[in-house]
Amino acid sequence: MPPKSALTAAIVIVSDVPAEQMAKDEVVASYKKLSFVEQAFRNLKTVQLEMRPIYHKKDERIRCHVFICLLAYYLQWHARQRLKPLFAQDGEGKHRQWTFDNVIERLKGVRSERVKAEGVEIEIHTQADEQQQRILNLMAEKEP
Repeated sequence: MPPKSALTAAIVIVSDVPAEQMAKDEVVASYKKLSFVEQAFRNLKTVQLEMRPIYHKKDERIRCHVFICLLAYYLQWHARQRLKPLFAQDGEGKHRQWTFDNVIERLKGVRSERVKAEGVEIEIHTQADEQQQRILNLMAEKEP
């Protein structure tokens, strides 16, 4: 055991799962994965997914709202998985070019619009630039 001065914090993990079903290392690894659950909850209730609280008192509407929140997080999770090569090449820290928010902002420039003015209707389709196309290519790749 390290000296008291070297010990800054300790977490005790208690599990009722029998040792035959899950080794100690697996219990600890499962506990560490809870940080993903925490991140998901934060994403569901912050501006990243832009889901607002609902004030419906009907169970069906509440279930629908929760389903939409989970679906949005599911899509976001898969997008992050597919964009890992982009994030990995970018480095770390505050000088990163690519974050998930930056990717979304870059993709906002790729759109298709129908504009109608004074009886004239035209369709405008923007073309993806090199960075946008790279993001779109990563998003379109099939998972192994």
